[in-house]
Amino acid sequence: MIDSVQGYQKVIVELCISLVIITCITFFSGCVDRTDNSDEQNITIGIILPLSGDLSDFGQNCLNATLLAVEEINQKGGIASKGGKKLEIIIADSKGVPDIGANETKRLITEEKALALIGAYQSSVTIAATQVAETYNVPFIVNVGLSDVIIDRGFQSTFRICPEIEIYSSSKVQFLDYLRQLSIKPINRVALLYENTAYGTASAFSERDLLKKAGYEVVSDVSYAADKVTSLHDEVNGTLQAEPDAIFITTYLKDAVLIQRELSNAGFSGPVIDTAGGTISEGFIHELGGAANGVFSVSEFSKHTSYGVVLNERYRTQFGTDITGDGAYTYQAVIVLKDALERAESLDTESIKKAINQTNIISREMIFLPDDVIAFDSDGQNSYEKLSMMQIQNGTWITVWPARYAGGEVILPKLIQN
Repeated sequence: MIDSVQGYQKVIVELCISLVIITCITFFSGCVDRTDNSDEQNITIGIILPLSGDLSDFGQNCLNATLLAVEEINQKGGIASKGGKKLEIIIADSKGVPDIGANETKRLITEEKALALIGAYQSSVTIAATQVAETYNVPFIVNVGLSDVIIDRGFQSTFRICPEIEIYSSSKVQFLDYLRQLSIKPINRVALLYENTAYGTASAFSERDLLKKAGYEVVSDVSYAADKVTSLHDEVNGTLQAEPDAIFITTYLKDAVLIQRELSNAGFSGPVIDTAGGTISEGFIHELGGAANGVFSVSEFSKHTSYGVVLNERYRTQFGTDITGDGAYTYQAVIVLKDALERAESLDTESIKKAINQTNIISREMIFLPDDVIAFDSDGQNSYEKLSMMQIQNGTWITVWPARYAGGEVILPKLIQN
């Protein structure tokens, strides 16, 4: 068991070391003035994702969504206000490593001449990549990356589509309140079990505070290193010894599988609620089969809504599987960028950045998330984010809460049925 404060401090130290390295990289290379790109035939956009390593499935989902959005935009005539210029995507693999993400960001800017960037799925990589983009004054639209360090540094070039971490945590607590109303057995004792990078520790930090404010008792707080883990038997066993009524997890794929396998083997039948992590991957259900049933996760996208059905059908036709929440955020990021490029006075990074900052999308034809509006506040945060909750039922994800996004009813875990 790792003390949560020590874990959080460890992440901050690691981030500081990474930022020192990145600062050196960008200082000695110097800032560049990205001049007008109007003479080029295409508009070059960079996408940074983990396309190899343990998180490659998630990265591929995001890349697929990017390719779909770009293909649709180009087939419909490109950027109309810029003479029909087409979008050209240059792909970079962060390999899930912050320093690689930083170097790839620099390459996309200085060598590939990208006028805007999208990425980078992981909080730690996104923190590093946006630091470089800020130095070069190139707009960076964050598709996924939950740590609030990303938007709390006062950067002028960073814009985040996905919600603040507190929105995820609040959704989990609100959903637990909802389960409390439905259950026969009281739900009072909650355990936290999470991976220890910026993503997991920020999530746990927020959950801990919100749970206590809502009157729950946090009975266990356990973190682990997801990139090195081969077994989570001790961590799960320690969690269960605290006799929780529910368990909040924050995971990537490999650790999510290990956790649920241990919980299933131990016979735990209470609510297990993830932070849109590894449990939402198709690999999670594939690895666990029936043992995956009943798990809950926060979701950024519902295929059961009228607008969700349309996007999901297009994605499924192209790639043979449902789009994930991460993919939906990435698709939306491309649409936001397309909208900004149409409004930008010229094709230089400053004009594009200004146009992104002035985003105010209200048309449902351009919004594929639960949000009613997409606009950025002074920190670059999308201010109108909404989330839902999914449950694995009969081997598939079903949105179950709130009712306006739901495609089915909650199946109560056995522990709280009696």
